[in-house]
Amino acid sequence: MVLTFGAAAQAQEITFWVMPNAPDIIHVPWLEQKTQEFYEETGIRVHYEIVGWDEAWIRISTALITGEGVDVFQAGTTWNPQFAATGAVSELDIDEFGGADAFMEANLISTTYQGRYYGVPWFAETRVLFYNKDMFEAAGVEPPQTYEELMEVGRRIVETHGTGSAIAIAGTNAWDLIHNWAIILWANGGDLVDMSARKAVFNGPEGVAAMEYYVDLVRQGLASRATAEYNQPQADAAFINGNVAMAFMGPWNIADIEVENPSLHYGVVEPPAGPAGRAAFSGGSNLVILKASPHQEAAKQWIQFLLRPENLVAYTRDLSKMLPATLEAFADPYYETGVWQVFKTALGYATAYPPLAVWGDIENAVMGEFRNVLTAYVEGSLERQGGVQTFLDRAAQRVDQALERER
Repeated sequence: MVLTFGAAAQAQEITFWVMPNAPDIIHVPWLEQKTQEFYEETGIRVHYEIVGWDEAWIRISTALITGEGVDVFQAGTTWNPQFAATGAVSELDIDEFGGADAFMEANLISTTYQGRYYGVPWFAETRVLFYNKDMFEAAGVEPPQTYEELMEVGRRIVETHGTGSAIAIAGTNAWDLIHNWAIILWANGGDLVDMSARKAVFNGPEGVAAMEYYVDLVRQGLASRATAEYNQPQADAAFINGNVAMAFMGPWNIADIEVENPSLHYGVVEPPAGPAGRAAFSGGSNLVILKASPHQEAAKQWIQFLLRPENLVAYTRDLSKMLPATLEAFADPYYETGVWQVFKTALGYATAYPPLAVWGDIENAVMGEFRNVLTAYVEGSLERQGGVQTFLDRAAQRVDQALERER
């Protein structure tokens, strides 16, 4: 997909909010270079601001209410439908950006709300299983291909390296805890919600088994009890520092390894398979235009510029360590080699969360009870409180209430 455009009839200026997708030391020079190239080509000035994830939701929500402050902004894939539901972001013709067939399917779905497009996929991410080759060799095991094998491999590693050495998992302090459970749920053949019935279904047998599996990683000593309270960076650090043999991590963690422990002897494999096969979570970020912006065409041109294969490959390969959301950029030979081939394969079957305005409420309900499960286990009261089923049923009731508002 190569999109070109002529010089603007008159000078325009637009504001672009982007998240800290790479360290400032390399991010800022790249943005400076590209905004200058764009200006020389179009006559449009782009004023960028790097907005932290911790303040992005509030900043964007305020802009949606006031209609001021920004023209184009980065939005996480799960945020896009929620912003679209406000009516304050621009509906887009995806054909202006190469057409629906130009993008990774799961990422394209995340830009939709009620069948219309309100964003353009920018980059993608998923999580795969990282493993410590030295610890695996010492235990005489190979990377697991199924979740059943992961348990067995984990026990062998514990026998060799001690309790809690097999895997690091995120716990009660992880804001993205749901991602870690969802991939096991999907691999079991379950789902989060039934979109046709608008009803929670994660509290069925597949969901209960997935949650029990997650708790069993701690219960059986594969993960340390401390991980039940970890956030995701703490779980990642346990692997990167060489303290545990496995962790589910993303492509951005490769940059962390290169900086923090470049001598780590590691490999990556696809997420293990469950009874229904392999499953992965599809995340990433989209580019969205504020509906109140008086510079709609200039904003579109900036998005088209960022999506050019040479720009998208450079941004994901050299800066963000993510993966391109366009098929043309994803066809670059770089993504056919080494660890990137594993991520690319996993993205091919990755699942996106449903594009719902109430998705934030659904996540909060699920993660709240997920945290309660882990806390109850650590406190020794999980079974007294009715076990995993009780907690998931309670979450499902809240999700059903949220889905009623979506109808």
